[in-house]
Amino acid sequence: MRYDTIIIGAGLSGLTCALLLARHGRRVVVVEQHPVPAPVVRGFSRCGHYFDTGFHYAGGLGDGGGFAPLLRHLGLLDQLELVPYAADGFDCVRIISTGEDIGLPVGYQAIADNLSQRFPHLGSEILSYLQDLEQGWSHFPYLSADVPLNSFSTPMVHGESLAERLRIFSDHPELQSLFSMHSLLYGVPATQAPLSLNRQVAGSYYHSVHGVQGGGRALIAGFLELLEAAGVDFRCGQQVAAINVAAAGVTGVTLADGEQVVGKEVVATCNPAMVPGLLPEGAVRPVYRKRLTGLKQTSSAFLLFATVTGGAQLLTGRNLFVQQQPGVFATGSTVALEQRSMYLTLTETAHGKSSLVAIIPADFSEVSAYADAGHGRKAGYAEFKQQVTETLLNYIRMTCPELTGLQAISLATPLTLRDYSVAPEGAIYGAGHFIGQYNPQAQTRIPGLLLSGQGTAAPGFLGGVVAAYLTAGSLVGHDLLLKEVRLCR
Repeated sequence: MRYDTIIIGAGLSGLTCALLLARHGRRVVVVEQHPVPAPVVRGFSRCGHYFDTGFHYAGGLGDGGGFAPLLRHLGLLDQLELVPYAADGFDCVRIISTGEDIGLPVGYQAIADNLSQRFPHLGSEILSYLQDLEQGWSHFPYLSADVPLNSFSTPMVHGESLAERLRIFSDHPELQSLFSMHSLLYGVPATQAPLSLNRQVAGSYYHSVHGVQGGGRALIAGFLELLEAAGVDFRCGQQVAAINVAAAGVTGVTLADGEQVVGKEVVATCNPAMVPGLLPEGAVRPVYRKRLTGLKQTSSAFLLFATVTGGAQLLTGRNLFVQQQPGVFATGSTVALEQRSMYLTLTETAHGKSSLVAIIPADFSEVSAYADAGHGRKAGYAEFKQQVTETLLNYIRMTCPELTGLQAISLATPLTLRDYSVAPEGAIYGAGHFIGQYNPQAQTRIPGLLLSGQGTAAPGFLGGVVAAYLTAGSLVGHDLLLKEVRLCR
């Protein structure tokens, strides 16, 4: 069958692109190498317990939030049951060395009031920092009706880093901890993260925070219902081996089994560093090929999936960020495993137990010795995983004694992430947005070839959806798409 658009990858950006393009008259097929769409976002069940792996919560969906109109335009708001996070503290940083827990209430004014009471001599500095985030987090194409699209053609990749901006709180490193903790959720250390990146991620959470009843599983179910109604085809369990290019532009893709799928447009939502390997030699200029393959990736991680029988209230309607010493959060692996920063969240409660997910930054070098051909593992890998699991269980028990009856269910390593997410060296959030790095945009110089995904616009659920709008708008017309979105505000 001939298609108008072939989308590589059934993640959030790929599904959003498919829905937008199909509703504008295109015949669309989504090719996904896994047996089911969005395998990372939908999570998994094991031993009777469900774990969210790629979706935890979303910002900017409250009243006046810039993200809500996009989900309304897609039709997802009618499909999902949003669950607001705890108004008095949706996220909390726990600093082990000082014994402090500092929480962030929902809303910029609530955060300003709370922190100004706790640090009255820093009221003006706190307010200035929060105003910067409030004014800037949604100053992004499609999140704001007032932002011209050409503003995104020159993204801000220079200037102050988040760490430099937080030097105003150097006498109170606990505030630096609080304001940099979300760097764990985009995998770029505060010393290398542009302020615009932190504005987009942390700023949206400061505005409003919601989860989805049923988690990533329900989110993807909502997407798939809409996609079926729009007539989108899926080819799951199929891997794209090559993007076919002729003199006039793309002509389709070749699958791993040799089948040719014909299409006049190809949208690659995979990690942009993987795209050159799918193109024929000479299809793009060497400088562009080098730019894509050389993209700096986010950190990797160990993900511990466990259950707890008690203390779930610690993580009910909120998440916990754990840090040994106060100061800006690190996302690398320069310290011992049991001294690294950690993110803890609950998925759901069933059978008297709550599903716990712990994310701890890691480096691929920690597991590279166990990598074998293909997806194989060398001897000693199982023992290594068991050792890491025990270390992390003890770490959680020591730092979060409220959580009782802790029992490990599974552990993902950078090798798991590399193979399952097709991410170079297990980059947990793909190609990162670093100071000085120009990430690729939607359009390429090959007619009919476009890119999308969190590596092109911004990380996370919000970033992946915005990236899809930027890509789809390049095909159907930004003026048309923006007009539709404005009607949903």
